[in-house]
Amino acid sequence: MHMLLNVLLVSLVLGQVSARCPERCPDTEEVVWARSPFCNAYRNKCYFDKAKCQNPELTITSKFECQKYCATSCGAVYQPTGGIYNGVLKKFSNECEKLAHSCITGETFVDI
Repeated sequence: MHMLLNVLLVSLVLGQVSARCPERCPDTEEVVWARSPFCNAYRNKCYFDKAKCQNPELTITSKFECQKYCATSCGAVYQPTGGIYNGVLKKFSNECEKLAHSCITGETFVDI
């Protein structure tokens, strides 16, 4: 009986975790700053929650504290990516450059 109760409890907890992982997020820009260990700027709390589902180590922090941990160098791998910020398409050589730009500027992108 005790074992069955533990299994049910674990199932309930896992169900709660997945229920909090949003599939879609609004485009509203209310930047959330978080680290694990590098700094990331998320467009809003929903985007942060979505990322936290993939990386439970993420913790919200202040912009000032977070920006101390922005990525400072990216590999020379060319895998073009981009995003839209304030209606303007910006292009980057790779995802690392895009994330570093967001971290330094606070600009968060809507994926294209």
